[in-house]
Amino acid sequence: MEKNNMAHATRVLLPALLAALAIGGCAKQEAPKPPEKIVNITTAPVARKNLSIVESAVGAETAVGSALDYDPTRAAAEAVTVRLPFPEHVARNLKVGQSVSLSSFTGGRRAEGRIRGILPALDSTTLSREVIVAVTTPGWRPDGSVRGEVTMGLRQNALVVPEQAVVLRPGGAVVYVVEGERARERRVSTGILRDGELEIVAGVKANETVTVAVDGAALLSDGAKVSARAPKGGKSP
Repeated sequence: MEKNNMAHATRVLLPALLAALAIGGCAKQEAPKPPEKIVNITTAPVARKNLSIVESAVGAETAVGSALDYDPTRAAAEAVTVRLPFPEHVARNLKVGQSVSLSSFTGGRRAEGRIRGILPALDSTTLSREVIVAVTTPGWRPDGSVRGEVTMGLRQNALVVPEQAVVLRPGGAVVYVVEGERARERRVSTGILRDGELEIVAGVKANETVTVAVDGAALLSDGAKVSARAPKGGKSP
């Protein structure tokens, strides 16, 4: 009788035990991974350009007669002029007659000028020397502060990318090189920023053909999956 009861209990409990083991085994299986995130980006090639080496200063309109002690009755003294405090290391390399590009902070109006004189006195606080620029664009007069830019040289065949392609990370500046559907992080060193383009002085070889992420670059990490979309006025690569 006892043996029959044990056999009956075994027949009842065994299926329940097997079911419990099956449920436990399923619980231990890994949950399915979510689909990999795809980052939409625009791209641009690393380009070669000749970059002007430009120095700038911000000043204001002045009277050339008071600045250089010219005779105020002379016509030259009546010309519109501006004072621009350039750093001493820049001012020492400027020359009378050198061209200067001028822009007004109000309305962004631009004009051209030429250096009329360079004052010898050094400002001990800013370590700058005032440069007097005569405006040569007829009818132009600044409204408040004026920015002046002088070209000091030319860097030929510089490697440049759009400014937003360079992302600052804790370890330094990087770009994301697009290789197929993946973005590969690459450390770079930068140089001149000019008209929205930033020079790459290290991290990309001169003979490389490289495409980098532009819009969306800040959202990337090394190895991220990407989908390139056409930039405004352009085509996808």
